Amino acid sequence: MTNYTIQLETGHVNLSPVVFHKSARDYFKCYLDFQKPGNFSSVPFFLCCRAIELALKAMHLESKTQKEVKDLYYHDLIKSYSALEPGQQILVLEELDLLAAANKIYITKEFEYLNVYDAVTAYKRFPDLDKLGTLARKITTYDA
Repeated sequence: MTNYTIQLETGHVNLSPVVFHKSARDYFKCYLDFQKPGNFSSVPFFLCCRAIELALKAMHLESKTQKEVKDLYYHDLIKSYSALEPGQQILVLEELDLLAAANKIYITKEFEYLNVYDAVTAYKRFPDLDKLGTLARKITTYDA
């Protein structure tokens, strides 16, 4: 009788892109389910931008570590999008302009910490929420 031995090698499975993409889709689902308590809330803007950020980072995590992605892009949606491979850059000019407008507010955490200027100007510098939602859906590939 012959003994057969299989020697297994240690492998490496990068789960970060999968986890980040799942989280991006979860944030987008929260945006879809959000019920505004009154006339205005910055929460859905934040949810869309966080979904976009995590989806973009998921793409970068295919070839970079979490620390590299954090150090390179922080919360900068434009910088993160611009660093994607050309085949991953799927936005048209109007969508890039929308992303840039949202990024100006998101990167400074002003969807989280509102300022008086926005309140007295009726949040006019905020991007169109429906268009931002459509953009987040496209980047997160949310189809449910």
